[in-house]
Amino acid sequence: MKRWEEEGWQEEDLNKLELSFLHNIFRCQDTEGVDGTLYYAKYLNKAGVHPDNYPAFLEILEVKNHWVIDALLGDKAPETFFQPVQPNYYILKECFKAFAQSKSGGVYPKNLLVYMGILEVTYQSPLEGYRVYPVTATDVNNLGKHLDADQDQLYPLNKSILTILDKIASLLDPGRPEENEEITKVATQANNIRGKFLDITKSLNEAIPDLLLEKGNFAEEEVPPSQP
Repeated sequence: MKRWEEEGWQEEDLNKLELSFLHNIFRCQDTEGVDGTLYYAKYLNKAGVHPDNYPAFLEILEVKNHWVIDALLGDKAPETFFQPVQPNYYILKECFKAFAQSKSGGVYPKNLLVYMGILEVTYQSPLEGYRVYPVTATDVNNLGKHLDADQDQLYPLNKSILTILDKIASLLDPGRPEENEEITKVATQANNIRGKFLDITKSLNEAIPDLLLEKGNFAEEEVPPSQP
């Protein structure tokens, strides 16, 4: 019998202890934590994302450290990184949670491009995507706040967000009577945000509450690895 079992430790307790250490490492608050997370990200990159391991990749995508994200992605394009995995409710919920929990400018653009790639696949067919994850007006606001007003519509991140907003806006199809009030609300708001961004005489705060447009800087509190 293992000693920890003799002393009253259960395997579940040990797993929780190990997990708590990992979570502390993933916070990347010191060089050792960044180094550990970076090597873990490199291992995940080598393993490759697939339907049996994607939650581990989603967890690392939440790490606010661009060195870690670069290690996770390697030479793969962010937009197609999750291509081997079929989007589902859990994945999409994690995407919109990431948008909501970060300020505009508070996420490394490559992170956002990974999420955008997932959303573009999901809402390529807007109604089918909505059935997988019924996006809300709040979700749309939290997506739209990450548009970079200092860049034009061809900036890769802006282009991806605008494409997704356009797909969501098309949930309201003039050729298809829509009786669902929530869909109407979501589609109208997506179109509103997109229109305000594309109109040089308008600004995003005419479509999105000022509180959501508060600026952040993902690089401000980053801790570099021991060997950048």
